Amino acid sequence: MKRPLWRRQQDRELDEEIASHLRLAIADRVARGETLEEATRAARREFGNVALVKEVTRDMWGWTALEQLAQDVRYACRSLRKAPGFAAVAIATFALGIGVNAAMFSVIDAVMLRPLPFPQSDRLVAVEMIDLRRGHTSPRSSVSWPDFFDWRSRTRAFERLSAYHELAFTMTVGGRSTYTPGAVVSADFFSTLGVQPLLGRSFRPEEERAGADVAVISDSLWRSEFGAAADAVGRVTTINARPFTIVGVMPAGFRYPLSVPAAQLWVTTAQDARIDEPGDTPITTQRGAHFIRVIGRLRAEATVAAAQAEMDAIAAALAREYPEDNDQHGVALTPELERLVGSTRQPLLVLLVAVGCVLLIACVNLANLALVRGAGRGREIALRLALGASRRRIVVQLLTESVVLSVLGTAVGLLLAAWSIGVLVRMSPADLHRLDEVRIDGAVLAFTAAVGFLSALGSGTIPALFGSGTEPKVNLDDSGRITAGRAHSRARTTLIVAEISVGVVLLVAAGLLLRSFDRLVHTDPGFDASHVVTFKFSLPTSRYPYLKQIAFYDELIADLDALPGIEATAAAPLPLVGVRYGIGFELAGAPLPPSQRASADFCMVGPGFFRALQIPIVEGREFSAADDDAAPRVVVVNESFARQFLNGRNPIGQRIRPGLSTTEKTAPWREVVGVTRDVRQRSLNEPSRPAYFIPYAQGLISTLFIVIRTTAAPGVVVDAARRAVLSKDPEVALYDIRGLDEYVTMSVAPARFQMLLLTLFAVLALVLTAVGLYGVVAYGVAQRTREFGIRLALGARPREVMQLVLRHAMHMTGAGVVVGVIGAVFTTRLLGRALYEIDPLDPLTFAAVVGVLVCVALIASIVPARRATRVDPIRSLRTE
Repeated sequence: MKRPLWRRQQDRELDEEIASHLRLAIADRVARGETLEEATRAARREFGNVALVKEVTRDMWGWTALEQLAQDVRYACRSLRKAPGFAAVAIATFALGIGVNAAMFSVIDAVMLRPLPFPQSDRLVAVEMIDLRRGHTSPRSSVSWPDFFDWRSRTRAFERLSAYHELAFTMTVGGRSTYTPGAVVSADFFSTLGVQPLLGRSFRPEEERAGADVAVISDSLWRSEFGAAADAVGRVTTINARPFTIVGVMPAGFRYPLSVPAAQLWVTTAQDARIDEPGDTPITTQRGAHFIRVIGRLRAEATVAAAQAEMDAIAAALAREYPEDNDQHGVALTPELERLVGSTRQPLLVLLVAVGCVLLIACVNLANLALVRGAGRGREIALRLALGASRRRIVVQLLTESVVLSVLGTAVGLLLAAWSIGVLVRMSPADLHRLDEVRIDGAVLAFTAAVGFLSALGSGTIPALFGSGTEPKVNLDDSGRITAGRAHSRARTTLIVAEISVGVVLLVAAGLLLRSFDRLVHTDPGFDASHVVTFKFSLPTSRYPYLKQIAFYDELIADLDALPGIEATAAAPLPLVGVRYGIGFELAGAPLPPSQRASADFCMVGPGFFRALQIPIVEGREFSAADDDAAPRVVVVNESFARQFLNGRNPIGQRIRPGLSTTEKTAPWREVVGVTRDVRQRSLNEPSRPAYFIPYAQGLISTLFIVIRTTAAPGVVVDAARRAVLSKDPEVALYDIRGLDEYVTMSVAPARFQMLLLTLFAVLALVLTAVGLYGVVAYGVAQRTREFGIRLALGARPREVMQLVLRHAMHMTGAGVVVGVIGAVFTTRLLGRALYEIDPLDPLTFAAVVGVLVCVALIASIVPARRATRVDPIRSLRTE
């Protein structure tokens, strides 16, 4: 029978009244500290009408979710205020782990991940030469101008293809000459990068021909030398003793090539197409002269694979057309960002993994601290569970505390990262590109927030699960003490073992790099860099053709040798930093086509070079002033050259013909007059390569360093040398004024950077591990105080009690060391390329790390162990 309308209306009013009371009752419980879930469960018990309670609370969930979160945060803050020591340690640990990760990621983001500062930079591709005899994995090499011109005219996959090489310029403005780093570029260089001048214009195609003396300058050069004058465009200024017209000014911040120091001046290919002396051949027509870099912008529809296939076909065609120069030469395409990262990728990734391990150890430490603290909160949690709170609710509450700590630690960590970024940049090697772009930006903030959130989950999940379950068990005995169960203790032990094992991996890696770096810095470079001053200058070919440059160097060397305090002087490329050419050569009696000839490092040096650097001559003689342009052609080879190419024959008197013509149209045969000791020419961690030297008077093709061995103060020598140079030509500017030992130090900067940072992270990990082990042992001692008291009361000696505590600590340490050593055996192989003359499984390093960890574990455990021996037996028995 259908109920009357008035009765249905009455029922609805009654339900609304009951619902109103329900809302008020539930809201009142929530206001008193209960969760919505707990208040709902109580309302079901009191009212019995489950359907009505569900309907009421369904509407309340929306507005109470945020209130519940706010309530959890307030409760977490109150709880942490009651434990300021725990909060301070947790925040500091979070800040340390997250801060170093944020700082390291900011460097990796700027160097490896952030796109180049050009439009659609993902389409920029480096085009380089390779030796097909060694496959596509062979080292990349530079390109010649003729090859570039052919590539540019034949390619269809590239929207634009341009070339460049770095060059030092001397700019004269207002009668003052200054050294200006710059580059020679093809006309479409700026268009390829997608950047146009802020003022004026870029280069035109016809300005690649000889005689087109135009230049584009940087914003900083425009401001420093021209006072940011708007009429700077169109001015004629002197560059390398020639009048150049400035046609454009680049925008502020534009920097390419990404070299140190940055290019400030760009001129066209006309610089290399010029002929300074009759009969010379411009370098833009020499197909065998490989010294330029090529960069291209792919068409929108083209892929790197399609462009690679096209360039392979072009290279094969050129090999058929020019077999003497292009046979066995291929082309390799690499995204420009990937090329710039180059060999720095692996060290940076290793460092990122290392800081990740530091953060992992920090999280394990925090998890252990939270487990210890959770054991002390067993009564509170047990009472909440008994009053109806769900396990999920307890887990959420405990995780909220971890998140609050993580947020505070992340904020402090960002401050630490902002400070440490400057330190990281100063420590970084100079060849690490784009360091000026390192900053805390949106990507770094997002990464830090993600790391902070994951750290909160990682450090809070296990304690929350243990704290919300039956463990820790709360035994309310007569003393009211709370003791942790076995599962709780096993969790803490497992965490500390994991922490020690990660620390072992980091310490082994740091130890290997330390030993490797020690071997590297004690490597004999083959020369004596102490008390040697070096500098450089450029002589404009317009005023100093070949013979005049030689005369200038000869006269300057004679003037410097006459100065007091100078033992030896020479002009030459410097080992480790000088210009290095890999030039093929032909041996007398063993004719080979150019494509099959061996190559060796080629250097032009002056008389006195081997004496100035104290490089011993092991056979024959070194060069003298008599080995000039009119004398018979001579050459000095190193021991590696003689050993590898002369097959045990007496080197003196052998004849060599370099594959590079200098003053003659055809390269002449040269007689070996001396054999010199091997020198680390390219870097300290590369073995000495075969090399041959010729007198610069018989073939000067590059700018040379002036090398001075002196007993006087370096500053006095440099001042005297500057006066000597300026007295000959006041428009010549000196640059790269350094001691040779500075170059040696710079050559090991990348290895030092990785070693120092990884050692720092390993030390942090060791400290955190020691703190974690101390906390676990100290808590174990506190939990077993009555047991130790009873043992002492029954006659146990303090030494036995201490041994009991230390034995447990050593068991944990031993387990962690075993797991860590096994992990290190597999992970340290990733350091293979970064290690110098050290095996990744070096037993001495592994043994040293184990010894250090055992000692640190003993030191961390001995304080709580001594505390255990001082327990008062009488007080312990009274509690029983």
